[in-house]
Amino acid sequence: MAAVGVAGSTFIVELGVTPYEDQVTTGTVTTTPTITRTKTLGDVNFTQTDLNSTISLNFLYDEDSGMYDALQTAVAAGTSVALTISTTAGGSWTGSAMYIDSVDMSMDAANVAMCTVSMQGNVIFA
Repeated sequence: MAAVGVAGSTFIVELGVTPYEDQVTTGTVTTTPTITRTKTLGDVNFTQTDLNSTISLNFLYDEDSGMYDALQTAVAAGTSVALTISTTAGGSWTGSAMYIDSVDMSMDAANVAMCTVSMQGNVIFA
């Protein structure tokens, strides 16, 4: 699944080992550190204790044989999914065990069906 992104880079999204071509319209990778604030005798100390990563993807509904079906199957089974977002310009985001928060499908008056998935897990950028 390729979509033109930043400065003409091509982004490829794989769910498991399956690339879903021409479906993802937008996506967001968010990494948020958990910072612990500790008051000391002289100052305040800040310590990073954790990294929380979320991924959100918007994609075209592909009926019961593609990405939507794979995500619904994982939700029903209560299992995580492996997800890789890579770019031809270098760099990739990999989540080997992403847990699905929600999978939504919406339709509009022009008969275009769009889906949104939100998931969380440990995402590594390399």
